Amino acid sequence: MKATLTRRNFLRVSLGAIGATALAACAAPTGPQAGGAQPSTAQKELSFAWWTGGEAANKLFEEAVDHFEEQHPTYKINRISMPGAEFATKILTMYGSGNAPDAHGVGWGTVWSWAHKGILLDLTSFVERDASAVDWEGMWPAVTGGCYYPADKIIALPRESFGLMLHIYNKKIFADAGVETPDKAMDTDAWTWQAWREKAKALTKFDANGRREIMGANTGNADYWDLQVVMPSYGVPMFNKEQTHFNLDDEKVVNWLKMLPEMINVERSLGKPSETGEFDWGASGKQAIVQSATWNLPNMKETWQALDWDFVPPPKGDCCHANFVGSDYHVVNGSEYADREGGWELIKFLNSPKEDLWWALHFFGAPFRKSNVDAWSRELNNQLPKAGWKYSLAMTEKATPWTPIPFQDELNVILSNEIGQAVSGERPVDEVVASVSTKLDDMIKNFK
Repeated sequence: MKATLTRRNFLRVSLGAIGATALAACAAPTGPQAGGAQPSTAQKELSFAWWTGGEAANKLFEEAVDHFEEQHPTYKINRISMPGAEFATKILTMYGSGNAPDAHGVGWGTVWSWAHKGILLDLTSFVERDASAVDWEGMWPAVTGGCYYPADKIIALPRESFGLMLHIYNKKIFADAGVETPDKAMDTDAWTWQAWREKAKALTKFDANGRREIMGANTGNADYWDLQVVMPSYGVPMFNKEQTHFNLDDEKVVNWLKMLPEMINVERSLGKPSETGEFDWGASGKQAIVQSATWNLPNMKETWQALDWDFVPPPKGDCCHANFVGSDYHVVNGSEYADREGGWELIKFLNSPKEDLWWALHFFGAPFRKSNVDAWSRELNNQLPKAGWKYSLAMTEKATPWTPIPFQDELNVILSNEIGQAVSGERPVDEVVASVSTKLDDMIKNFK
């Protein structure tokens, strides 16, 4: 069992099946009433698609749609759910066939790719028209920053809640080793990547045969999600100003990358992704610090039930503590045949302040709206009474948006193909960084 569950996996474990895609059906007119014939009442049908993520997550989406139908009785939602692994391909196929849903979810990265293809509706005029209801300024800039493509067009609203990266720690392991917990370092502004490394080393324990009994920490493989936290923590932007180069080769980033194989192969304080994937060290009480995220808390509430644990934000570099908006999006079909107005009403409702707090409380991720953060952290503290919630406001304020680029999916594939070899020590970090950087520069240059 994996030690952590990625946001994609949590939200996209397949359960659903594709529903029928009727796009324009009307209810039968009402019968005659006293006083003569009355105007008929038509119920509009909207189609809405999302990817499934386990039974509990799927029920939440069903319930969210129920909320909309209760508040908007003139609409009936044709619900289309499908496994996450199939979602993007099948939705694109539906666009090609001319029967894509009126509104649907779409993942980070892919949303800008699809906007680049011109298939999503430009929502700017809707946001401006319904300004008081949408309250664009009431959402975190890091959230709204990812909703633009190109820079002058709003093409999406955020989907459910946004995740925050966390570092979970097992308090008993720290106490047994006599090591100060991360919250103490956090409160004295000493929770740095170097402190993380030192604590991981001090907490790692071996038996007489050199077999590791306690793992100090873990990392996700230095993929794009990891780097979205690490790079800003060193004050390094993800891209150059022209967005023609990914700053993986920045000296500070390279030095951080070089730290990982030393921890894995020399100090043995850090587990390889394969090791943490094969055995749940954290839930077994054998890992001191676990890199995780708010979307994994519902699982940890169950699997870590017998352990005394808490959490802090990710460590800082020489700049600051950083976090990111791990958000997916809701969009409206830009095709002529789509019910654009209805699609907009649906996603606007799902993003409304009341629904925003509802999503956040059920998915544990931070709300999109600033006004909901206090209620969110206060309520979750009743469910999970952890001291880490006191960092909630600071984490949301420091969250940075994804850079809206149409080649995000291509970038992630190129990066993921090789970066793990640097982390594991299979190849020198400098060699892998040079290789990846060259391929990324070439991809970006030739992207159309």
